[in-house]
Amino acid sequence: MSGRAATPPAIEPGSVKLAVPSDWFDLMADGDDREATRGRCAELIRLSYPDTPAERREEFIDVLMFRYDHLFANGVLMNGVVTAALPSTDGKVLWQVYAGVVAVPPGPPELDLGALLSRVFDEAFLDGMAYVERFTTDMGIGIGFMAQSPVEVPVSREAGVPPHPAGLAGVLSCPSAGGKGLLVMGTCLDPGQVRDLAGLVAVMAGHSVFVTVDSG
Repeated sequence: MSGRAATPPAIEPGSVKLAVPSDWFDLMADGDDREATRGRCAELIRLSYPDTPAERREEFIDVLMFRYDHLFANGVLMNGVVTAALPSTDGKVLWQVYAGVVAVPPGPPELDLGALLSRVFDEAFLDGMAYVERFTTDMGIGIGFMAQSPVEVPVSREAGVPPHPAGLAGVLSCPSAGGKGLLVMGTCLDPGQVRDLAGLVAVMAGHSVFVTVDSG
């Protein structure tokens, strides 16, 4: 599938051909076409909750559209949710995966992974960094990482419940000369699933490519 054109500051216009599973539901797939997006969300809710009253389903759709508007305004190109059984443990997963385009310094001889990640994440999150790896992607190079960090929900403070650990996995894929890169991120509430999540994120980022816009 193809993502919508991305034009962040200092990044030339273009499109991204995203590598996603064949049954992937991408909230951002229709770009700025809200009517098409709402139609797809309505069908998803109808199939997921066939016995729920129509009025209630409309509320679910409104929530998805609220999220769509927020993500679109912040330059997110792809947002999908994975809900399935995990073959390695038979446990259930609830993962969220995002993708966006970021500027990458041109032609660095060696990327400073710590400095690069510090630009993207709060330093407190980096305290939980578990693993960083550099590998080859269809674009050129990939930088993958996994981390864990406490996530505190506002209601937890009122109830006296301690922050819950969560898992984060991400891959930055870009040409070796730099310029622009695709950052694919995934989050999971069960930190024990972060390695499996990292595998999915690595495949998505590793096989996604930028498509040149034909100005003619």
